[in-house]
Amino acid sequence: MHEFKRGSTNYNRSMSMDALSADTECMHSRPQSVAAEHDVAFSLLPMSASDPQLEYCLRLAHNNMSPYLERRCEQFSDARWRELAPEAEFYLIVDDANTTRENVGFVSVRRDPDCPPALHIGDVQVEAAHQYRGAGSAALRWIEDLANSRGLTELTLNVFRDNPALRLYERCGFQLIDTRFYKYKMRKTLVD
Repeated sequence: MHEFKRGSTNYNRSMSMDALSADTECMHSRPQSVAAEHDVAFSLLPMSASDPQLEYCLRLAHNNMSPYLERRCEQFSDARWRELAPEAEFYLIVDDANTTRENVGFVSVRRDPDCPPALHIGDVQVEAAHQYRGAGSAALRWIEDLANSRGLTELTLNVFRDNPALRLYERCGFQLIDTRFYKYKMRKTLVD
């Protein structure tokens, strides 16, 4: 089992752990349940930097992101992910409708150093068998609540141009702010 150590860099960009708001510990202490569309409920369970479930997150990110990277003649780097992931906060997405409370994905977030009032969404990864069931929408609503609870006013994310999740992000109110590269940068301004 690999131990994920807190470092100075996130797999999207660097950030200071001091930048996390004080309510992080409060949010980490209990699961958050969100009812999604189709009457399916999901919980988001916080994970620590040493949680063995981070290996699950790595495998899912590798499986989901590899096709997009391969189309660009690039490869997913497990080593790079392990090196950079510890700066993010990770939450498992758990299917509460299933009696076994199965993991269906994960999200990761961090403060955006380029935009101090923003929470950056590094990952919304959902198992292929569980996509289009509301897990992504539920996770985005939960992340918005998390950002609001921290007094942040924006959410940001990056998405491959050809990722079908782009439509989900647009439906959830994200707007394109940079389209120059093979990934779009998107932002959602939060309102009280």
